[in-house]
Amino acid sequence: MLIVIWGEKMRKKGAIVMACILLVAAFMPVAGTVENYSSFPEHQSCVQNESAELPTWELGNYWTYVMNISYEATGASADMTFHNVTFEVVDIDEQRYTLAFNGTVTGAVVLAGIIEGNLQNTVIEGNAYVRKSDLALERVFDVHMEGEIKRQMVTNSFWADIEMNQNVTPVVSPYDFPIELFETWTIPETTFWLHIEAEISLAIPYTVYYDFPVYIEPHDMVCVGREVITVPAAQYNAFAVSGYDGPHQYQFWYHPSVGNVVKSTHRNIRMWYNESTYWDIEELSTELVETNAFLHNEPPYVPSNPHPENGSTGVATDADLSWTGGDPDGDAVVYDVYFGTAYPLPQVSEGQSSTTYDPGVLEPNTTYYWRIDAHDSHGASTTGPDWVFVTETEENNPPTIPTITGPTSGVAGEEYTYTFVSTDPEGDNVYYEIDWGDNSSLEVEGPYASGEEVTLTHTWDAQGTYYIRALAKDVHEAQSEWGTLKVVMPKYLHSPMAVLMERIVRWIAEWFGISFPPALLR
Repeated sequence: MLIVIWGEKMRKKGAIVMACILLVAAFMPVAGTVENYSSFPEHQSCVQNESAELPTWELGNYWTYVMNISYEATGASADMTFHNVTFEVVDIDEQRYTLAFNGTVTGAVVLAGIIEGNLQNTVIEGNAYVRKSDLALERVFDVHMEGEIKRQMVTNSFWADIEMNQNVTPVVSPYDFPIELFETWTIPETTFWLHIEAEISLAIPYTVYYDFPVYIEPHDMVCVGREVITVPAAQYNAFAVSGYDGPHQYQFWYHPSVGNVVKSTHRNIRMWYNESTYWDIEELSTELVETNAFLHNEPPYVPSNPHPENGSTGVATDADLSWTGGDPDGDAVVYDVYFGTAYPLPQVSEGQSSTTYDPGVLEPNTTYYWRIDAHDSHGASTTGPDWVFVTETEENNPPTIPTITGPTSGVAGEEYTYTFVSTDPEGDNVYYEIDWGDNSSLEVEGPYASGEEVTLTHTWDAQGTYYIRALAKDVHEAQSEWGTLKVVMPKYLHSPMAVLMERIVRWIAEWFGISFPPALLR
């Protein structure tokens, strides 16, 4: 936060004033009468038809923030961080909450001609009243800040006591509950009465005493949507509120689960003392570090962005299922997966944290239905929509042309053995259709495993030349071309003795591995 202080009397004492302004900066966006307003940039992550109701804080609720400021002006500058500033509800009555706060401060300060150094051992504490009906900040009081400013050779102690009141009737709230998406409102002029007493221990102590009002001019605000933001405390799908008045910018992010601001950024905010004296807050940022407040639990997001896409076809049979999940409160989420080919869908996975699921190898040309249900760590759940996809039609190639092996010549009336082999590219079982070439009936055999050798016998009753033909057909009716083998039966043996002799010779040849020309076996 950069504060420029005009007026010689107040300029050198501006760093002390700045500390007081910083303490209430997180509560600076103030709400008033709703007006139509349309000059804000469109928010890209809006979620419609939602609102944030007025929260109810409980005794012991706390919110811890980190606040960063940078300050530079003629004769004065500061670069400070307020660490772990914790606001805790310590009392509740019919009208208001009482908050106690404390934290530590580090950084560097410069007061020209007075002191220049780094803050060390610096702490701050105080109290605040917040109205229950609308969370209006009524008063900041009993604020005490003390520590040391370390220079090159010397360390000087300092202290400051601060009080701030809203000097308006009625007191203005920083919110307009219920906060609704795209709601717009105008912030009226808001006045704070500031009282400061401070002292820096120098050779001649440097003292400050102020009692004066400051005010912020009217400006417009709008809830531009919901935005997923990450701060040290968690990730939140927060209500994003912005205000622009020329160069002046107000932004804060509110989330109902914690009942408070989770982040704020203010730039070029002018706080007036009078018509000629003002502070320009060029930048202030706050982020929620920790909280124990859990005032409202939103259910997990509806699962979305399915893969395969809903209604898609030609999906690979080895596809995994995936989706987008999450929770607006940043809670841990687990998912139940329902998947199948008919309703009711069976649950195939329960309580998984991953947003992907492997269903295994799917059947081709099959319609699958699936759904994801989400559950957060507080028991809230969201039922997802039903999705559907169709797997690809499996490419089916025919088996190879059968290879036929066996004798290519012989004697009519004798039985011969032949082997048939075909391989299917997809490994399907195969059937064989066999034509022995002698006008006998077409023989169908199978099914056999792909690549399995099939042994069959046949006898030709008459002399002649025959062509054995065989084709292979898989279980999907894809069939090969015909494979052929030429077989010659030149001689018919009438003599039983001749048939016996041929068998003996053939047996001897097979036993000793001798190959005789077919003519020798006739």
